[in-house]
Amino acid sequence: MNSDTGIIAIEIELSGIGTVGGEIIRHIAPLTADVIIGKLPINKRGRFSFGSKNYWTLPGMGIYKGPNRKSLKDVEKGDIIYNPKTDELIILIENTQMPNKVNKVGKVNSNLELLLKGRNGLNTRIRKS
Repeated sequence: MNSDTGIIAIEIELSGIGTVGGEIIRHIAPLTADVIIGKLPINKRGRFSFGSKNYWTLPGMGIYKGPNRKSLKDVEKGDIIYNPKTDELIILIENTQMPNKVNKVGKVNSNLELLLKGRNGLNTRIRKS
């Protein structure tokens, strides 16, 4: 962790496909980010949002941190967000509007397109890099 900026570099490994680079940006949603950082490494089966490839989701995170004052509905391609209503960590592949307010916790900074090669149920591992 870069203590000056509160940015933690992460790698999102998609089993058999490759690695997506990103970062957790603590100051955007510190309580949610701290819980996610404390759970690293995270090993889950990822999947696409129902009926589309707008985002890659890791359901059942066990975080349950609600919206904060910076929560939003409009999210952008490459954002890493936590949805407190569904308890899932989400990586946005396209700009979209969520049905409820979500906590942005980070950003993908390399190889986002690798997510499009994924299939539902793919082992996904998130770790500090």
